[in-house]
Amino acid sequence: MKKVFLALAAVAALASCSKSEVEYEQTSEITFTPVTKNITKSMITGTTFPTTESFNVWAWYNQVPAGTPADSWDTTTDNLYVTEGQFVYKSAESSWGGATPYYWPKVGSLLFAGYYPASVAAKVDYAFDATANEMVFSNIPQGTVASTGTSEDLMYFNMTASSAANGPLPVVFKHALSCVTVNLSRPEANAENAEYPKIVVNSVTFTNVNNQGTGVVAGTDGTIDWTVNGAAAPTVVTPEGGVVLSTTPAKQAEPLFIPQTFVVDDKATADKNEAMELQVNYTIYSSESEFFTETYSKVLAGMEDTNEDELSEWEPSKHYTYNISIGLSEILIAPTVDDWTGVTVNVPVQ
Repeated sequence: MKKVFLALAAVAALASCSKSEVEYEQTSEITFTPVTKNITKSMITGTTFPTTESFNVWAWYNQVPAGTPADSWDTTTDNLYVTEGQFVYKSAESSWGGATPYYWPKVGSLLFAGYYPASVAAKVDYAFDATANEMVFSNIPQGTVASTGTSEDLMYFNMTASSAANGPLPVVFKHALSCVTVNLSRPEANAENAEYPKIVVNSVTFTNVNNQGTGVVAGTDGTIDWTVNGAAAPTVVTPEGGVVLSTTPAKQAEPLFIPQTFVVDDKATADKNEAMELQVNYTIYSSESEFFTETYSKVLAGMEDTNEDELSEWEPSKHYTYNISIGLSEILIAPTVDDWTGVTVNVPVQ
C-alpha cells in the first residue's frame, strides 16, 4: 500500500529556494458516500448504505484527468495506490473513510474499484485483473438457506475515476447475485372452523440450483457476467415442519443465488441448468385423521414474469418474488333422483 506525501515534499522544496511565503493547500482525505442500487448482508434493503457496514477499496494512481476512460488506465502494480483498504463509517464526516486514512494526490487522479462486505476476500476467491480491468469473484460458497437465515450479500462498484474533489466521492454499489422471495398463502378464510380444513405446505423446493460460479466485472458500466460450475442440487426454502397457510402471506427465507438460466438448450453452455423446477409439496387436512398429500411441479422457464413474457433466468441485482397461493373448493353434491320407471302389468281374472 502506498502513501503519497507530495504536500510535505513540495513545502520543503519551496522553503529552501524562496523567501516568499507560499501557502500549499492541505491534502484532503479520500472519503466515499456509497449508495446501493436496487439492493435486495442478507439483506440490505433500500438505497441507503448502512452506517454499521464497511467495504474494501482498490485505487490506482495516474497523471491523467478524472473522467479518463477505464480502458486508458494503466492499472499495474506500480500504480497501485490503495490495496483492498477497509473503509468504515466516520460519523464526524457523515461518510466512509479509510480505517487508516488515505489522502488524495495533488495532481492526477485515482481509479477506484470496491466490494462489500469486507469479509468477502476470506470467503471467496477474489482478484483484480489489472491488465483487463476486470474484477473477478469465483468459488462462491453455498449460502445458508433456512427460515432464520440466508446467503450473504455480495456487492461491488467498478472503475470510478476521480481527482481530489470537494467532499466525499459518490459511488453506487450493485448486487452481484439474484435474490428470491417466496410468499405462501391461501385465498379463502376458514370461517366455519378455526382449525379445519387446514393446508400445510411441507416444502418449497427449487430443483437443480447451481450455487457455485464465477462472476467477472469488466469496464465502467459495472456489468457482471456469471458462469456457473459444479453439481446442481435442490434448494429448500421452507422450514422443517412446514408452514400452515392463512390469508396473510407468510414470507419464507430469501436466499441469494448465483445468477443462472433454467433450461439447457441445444447449444448447452456452462451457465445453464437442466430443467430447474419449482416444487410445492402440501397436505390438506379435513380433520386430524382425514388428509391427503400431493406435489405440484412447474418448470421455472414456463412461469410468467410481470415484466417479461416468460421468465427464463435469474439475473444479477434482481429480486424475484414467487407468490404461491393454494385454495380450496368445497366438495358439493347436487343430487337428483331417477324417477321410477313405470311398468304396467295387466292381470285379468276370469
